[in-house]
Amino acid sequence: MAEIILVGTFHYPGIFDIFSHDIQNQIDEFTNKLASFHPNKIAVEFPYKMQNELDKLYAKSDEYSFAENVVYGNVERYGLVGPFESVNEIVQVGFRLGKNLNLDKIYGIDEDLGLSDELLDEITPYFDLNGFLEKMRTITEPAKDLEELYSILNSDECIAVDHNGFLDINKINLGKYEGCQLVSQWYERNLKIFSNLQNICEKGDKVLVLIGSSHLKILKELITASNEMNLCEVI
Repeated sequence: MAEIILVGTFHYPGIFDIFSHDIQNQIDEFTNKLASFHPNKIAVEFPYKMQNELDKLYAKSDEYSFAENVVYGNVERYGLVGPFESVNEIVQVGFRLGKNLNLDKIYGIDEDLGLSDELLDEITPYFDLNGFLEKMRTITEPAKDLEELYSILNSDECIAVDHNGFLDINKINLGKYEGCQLVSQWYERNLKIFSNLQNICEKGDKVLVLIGSSHLKILKELITASNEMNLCEVI
């Protein structure tokens, strides 16, 4: 059985000045805490099919590139070509942790599957996005530092509020179950992420998964249901 350490994250830079001395120290402390669980594999939100590109990016990283915004190169993700920079949780936490643990590689488990723009346009007038964002702000704004924000994002309360946003979308039916169609795409992406995780796991592995916190509800359920994985709570 493989042990899975699931860590929900926000997408950097977010609310913090990532390259300030204080936040760099906080990221160091956070990754040191994660390192104490001794994962032998780290999985991040980078397309599974682009593992070769991730290998090259990881090889370019070192402790000196974490403290300033470095462009490692241009990559195509989610249909867009753009710079892959160190102001990124994959680098700041995933790569830093991997270097800390002397791991040879970091694994991408994401699926390059976006939500339909057409469906989003159709349902947007019927979904209270501002209300949803306000609920999330109410939960996360009390965070005084980076570790506290991670603790909040991984809490049952935050996970439930985040996932309920998708359930509110699901009930939107303009005649063709448009909300269901959109949420189905979200579930498909998460099922494929889980499939990718299954395919990098071997018996006896301890895998730390760093992924956007919106994915936590579905992935927790899938990991818990698996007879090949054991979910470890660390935050």
